[in-house]
Amino acid sequence: MAKAKTKIVDGDTAESAIAGSGTTTPSKSTPSKPRTSRPRKQNALDTLRTDIPHIFQESQKTAANHRKNAIKLRKIQEQCSELDGESGEAAFNKEFIRNLNVVLAIKKKEPAADKVIQFVSSFILCTREKDMANATNEEEEGEGISSRFVEHLMRHLLKGVRVKEKQVRLRSCQLIALSTNSLGAMDDDLYTQLKDSLMERVKDKESAVRVQAVFALSKLQSGEEDEIENDDEENVVQVMIDLMQHDPSADVRRSALFNIEHTKKTLPYILERARDTDPYNRRGVFSKPMEEIPDFRVLSIGDREKLLRYGLSDRDAGVKKACTKMLATRWIQQADDNLLEFLERLDVMSSNVADDVLQAFFAYRGDILGGLVFNDVFWVNLTVESAFLVRAYAEYCHKTEDDLQFEKAVPEVTRHAFYIQKYSNAMQEADEEDRPEAEFIVTQLLMIAKLLDYADENGRRKMFNLLREMLMLDDIPDKHLDCIVETMGRISLNEKDFTRIVIEIISDIRASIDEQEYLRNPEASEDEDDSPDDQTMDLTETPRKRKRSVAEKTRRRSLAMEEVGQNTNELDTMLTRVRCLTITKFMLQRSTEPLKENSYMYGLLNELVIPALARQEEVMQELGLQCLGLICALDQNLAQSNMELFLTCIFADQASDQLHQLSLKIVFDLLLTFGMAAMSEQTTEKVIIDNLTMSLEGEQPELQAIAAEGLCKLMLTRMLKNPEVLKSLIILYFDPSTSENYHLRQCLSYFMQVYFHSSHDNQGMLSDIFVPIMVALIKMYNRTDRNAEMPTPVVIAQQMLEWCEPRRVLGADADKGPVVSSGIDFGLAAKIAIDFVKAMFKQQDEKEEDTAARKFLPSILFKMRIDGDAGETRLKGLTLLLGNLKEKNHITEKSGKKHLQSVEKNILKFFEDAPEALDEAELTKVNELADEFTFLAQFASDDEPEVEPVAPTTSARRGARAKPTAENEKVDKLFQEVDAILQSSDEDLDLDNLHVNDDDVEEDTTSKANAKGKSKAKAKPAPKPQPRPKPKARRKGRKVVEESEESEEEEELEHDEEEEDVSDEELTRPVRSTRRGQQQQQQEQSKATRSSPRKSKTPTPSPVKSKDKGKGKKMFSLDDDEDEEEEEEEDDSGSEFED
Repeated sequence: MAKAKTKIVDGDTAESAIAGSGTTTPSKSTPSKPRTSRPRKQNALDTLRTDIPHIFQESQKTAANHRKNAIKLRKIQEQCSELDGESGEAAFNKEFIRNLNVVLAIKKKEPAADKVIQFVSSFILCTREKDMANATNEEEEGEGISSRFVEHLMRHLLKGVRVKEKQVRLRSCQLIALSTNSLGAMDDDLYTQLKDSLMERVKDKESAVRVQAVFALSKLQSGEEDEIENDDEENVVQVMIDLMQHDPSADVRRSALFNIEHTKKTLPYILERARDTDPYNRRGVFSKPMEEIPDFRVLSIGDREKLLRYGLSDRDAGVKKACTKMLATRWIQQADDNLLEFLERLDVMSSNVADDVLQAFFAYRGDILGGLVFNDVFWVNLTVESAFLVRAYAEYCHKTEDDLQFEKAVPEVTRHAFYIQKYSNAMQEADEEDRPEAEFIVTQLLMIAKLLDYADENGRRKMFNLLREMLMLDDIPDKHLDCIVETMGRISLNEKDFTRIVIEIISDIRASIDEQEYLRNPEASEDEDDSPDDQTMDLTETPRKRKRSVAEKTRRRSLAMEEVGQNTNELDTMLTRVRCLTITKFMLQRSTEPLKENSYMYGLLNELVIPALARQEEVMQELGLQCLGLICALDQNLAQSNMELFLTCIFADQASDQLHQLSLKIVFDLLLTFGMAAMSEQTTEKVIIDNLTMSLEGEQPELQAIAAEGLCKLMLTRMLKNPEVLKSLIILYFDPSTSENYHLRQCLSYFMQVYFHSSHDNQGMLSDIFVPIMVALIKMYNRTDRNAEMPTPVVIAQQMLEWCEPRRVLGADADKGPVVSSGIDFGLAAKIAIDFVKAMFKQQDEKEEDTAARKFLPSILFKMRIDGDAGETRLKGLTLLLGNLKEKNHITEKSGKKHLQSVEKNILKFFEDAPEALDEAELTKVNELADEFTFLAQFASDDEPEVEPVAPTTSARRGARAKPTAENEKVDKLFQEVDAILQSSDEDLDLDNLHVNDDDVEEDTTSKANAKGKSKAKAKPAPKPQPRPKPKARRKGRKVVEESEESEEEEELEHDEEEEDVSDEELTRPVRSTRRGQQQQQQEQSKATRSSPRKSKTPTPSPVKSKDKGKGKKMFSLDDDEDEEEEEEEDDSGSEFED
């Protein structure tokens, strides 16, 4: 044995040390033998189980040694291959897989496992590079050791993508994705298996597995589209597009976005991700795919504008920054760092985002601002791009208050007026093709004119005269009119002077209309003068007649020409009136003085605005209505008198959609300007609200959005507080028919959060209409197609409960108690829960088709957060209602009963700290449950008197539990004591503390009592009896027995007051009809203790005897039947009733 050991140690010293074997000195007595060592190839196989684990162990410590360990592992692989060919490779592969399997079962985000996975990828890359370097002409690429190893590894990993453990599926897909880069040519069988397995994994329920599967599948895109283009199999690119669009996980969509190929087919879908719900995905569009595009001109002009608009208008600051960085670095480089070339590629004339692009560019690249030069040569040779650039730069300098750069860029007022006149003349002389560009250049110059300083009087006069002449032009664009009117407002001395100047210009334009008509038809005046009365039969007038006949012939010849030109003349006249109305609109938009202080407006209103409303042309009606609305905003009386007109125009049948929308906007503007109360003097508030609510139900999506936005503004400003309007808005928000009305949905989404979390009063209003809203939405949900975009009623209720959460109100702090958060009811959920339970009662009596809410209401009730903040009274009332609900079997669904049991169990645990009995101070709290008693009394049936609607037994309240726990025993005591108080005799229970306020019933009862007892009417009214000492209550639900030594006269007075106080039928039933038999026994015991029997002289309510006499339960009522009352008077037996 010693020789053998020595031999092994001598031959394998390094390997044994690695394996942990000890070194032994050979014995001197042992004869030396020639040293024989095994071949190196055999040693590699013998140490596989120690070398490979050692390398795996080192690789998980740090990634810095991955390259060194990969080279070492490659040497071992080569040694095994040289030793025994395929068997050596098989042994190496087997040991490698054995160590790799340990890593596959490790959970995600384990640093050591991630490093091992990276090492495996590095080893595959290293062995692949080694094979490619050693490849010869005879040995084709893909037939080396690495290709065989990778193929073996892939087939092993494909087994792991279908296992049950999600960690193994995740690691297998991760390794496949990292190893696919090192794959050379693979056979068709492996490619098919790999593709099918990954196609299956992209539908995995775990998002992390789908992410790695998408990453691996993206490696199979190259060349795949041409091969499967005409095949029925799923295309990899199409699968990637589908995942990028519809996968619920943002990580999966991001993985598909970053790894999909950039082709003409995929670019539109990549641009769609700029509107992704995840901000990181939106940012990724600008940071990776767009930067990888060699030239942004591969995108159409529309796509460029859409992409920039999405990025620069994004709410997330990171997305804006990524978009700005892309255009200020990458895209400007692709335009050779030339701003004019860059703007030319954006098509600034038709672009709505080019202005924002330049503003963002100037803010990001502040280093180039000093290098921009705008000299005289630049101003004389303006183009569309250069004019746009200098205008944007001037606005940026003006906004940032950089006066030095602004003065360098823009000339003085006089010179700028010269440039405006120069390019305006060029615009008038330009042909039809070049006119749009000329108009655009003049527009940019006029926009710069609004920023100039008009302290120079000469420059101001020059600019004023120029602008006045431009307003008199026939074919001036509306954009020019807007800029000119605004600039004239800056030049004018004050607003009154500005109004006067503009009205004078409008009068001159209107006067030119009559002059042009006279010049076009000069014979019209002659026709008016030459009337038939002037003609005579005198012969002396023959030459005149002859002259008139010539004129008639001339008129006939020109009749055809007049008919042709008539339409043209009318069109020119109408365009001139349109220009006057447009100038008036721009002037009114910049006017703030009241109408009474500006008398120039009245003539404009009567001579221009009101006649425009009578025209048949839609453009005239719209401009006239808009001008009228702007004038009404300056005068409250005028607004009040025209409110009915605006409301009528909203629903006018012959009016266009634009006129409907414009009228609705005017109505909201006037309401927000003067308030609802001021506008309701001539038109009632109800009529206004009804019309506005009706517009929510219209078929025009834009009209719905305008109405919703206006109502939201009115409610946020507290000008309107109407629960029905709020109900309509909430139902409209969840209505599936508005799912594509993004303007409406976005407006309501913002409104709901702000409105309910800004004031607890708003939450209280929502709690009052919570149940009606849910019932309406549940019915809508049942009528809606399941494919429609409508959330389930439970999800809707959770959203509404979040709106009603008092802890989310601004300034609320539930931890510091109600002192800090004064006025905030933190138990609002319990109030809503009580309404829900009452709704469950009412659903039982509805028609079968109207009981759709019955199965959803218990589920919603189960989701409510009911805690100790609800208060003892609400918890008792809710328990009372739930007990009666279960007793009467209103809920038949199994799930509904289970949910109600859970709710009841959750409520009962809050009674642990409740007192065992109620003292006299707590008697007043009984009145707080009067609403619940009154509600339950509505469902009390005379045909089934054995069911007690108000005082259910303890088993009924708690589901008839067979073995009550210690917690339930406390609750039993509590309810027994409440029953004892409610079952006390009339003398013991002071009903005045119950605050029964039913005046009608009291008056009726008092009148009948006065009619019956005439002898009592003659007697003097006795003073109100003083309260007696506090009685001692016995615990454990026993009846309260009192000793009283009052006189019969005092008892009669008490009975009279009792008869008046308990006349409220709704409250009498729960108080006096619960234990009438026990009251009778109590009265008998009281009689036995007294020296002389009492005789009741006051009539008592007649009993309504139960059909089931064995139960011994009766329902009492105060009847108006005189015969029954007379029978009660004749009966002097002390009002004893038989069972």
